[in-house]
Amino acid sequence: MSDTILVLIKSNPLESHRPVEAIRIALGLISGEHSVTVILLNQAPLLLSRDTEDLIDGDILQKYLPTFKELGQIFLVEETAFRTHLSEGSDYTIQAASVDKIADRVQQADRFFIF
Repeated sequence: MSDTILVLIKSNPLESHRPVEAIRIALGLISGEHSVTVILLNQAPLLLSRDTEDLIDGDILQKYLPTFKELGQIFLVEETAFRTHLSEGSDYTIQAASVDKIADRVQQADRFFIF
């Protein structure tokens, strides 16, 4: 039986390399037999913006993101962060999620990675 894995990214990609590293790890997990949920909080939705030039390791990020699109991976983004950081749109499948929905996903997960 496959595990349900949650990758929660809350670090600021303008200040840390951790969010891009989290995306790399999530991609590795998605390519396995696991059910993976990727949740973006605070400034982390900037990872999915069309302009990643100012992000730390933004050039590396561009190597990983196209595979998420090919696999149809859905990113959950907290509603306030969605409105703040993705108002101009994105090229990825994104669902705005309430804090309650995010809490439900956390409760359902077997394993966690928090960045």
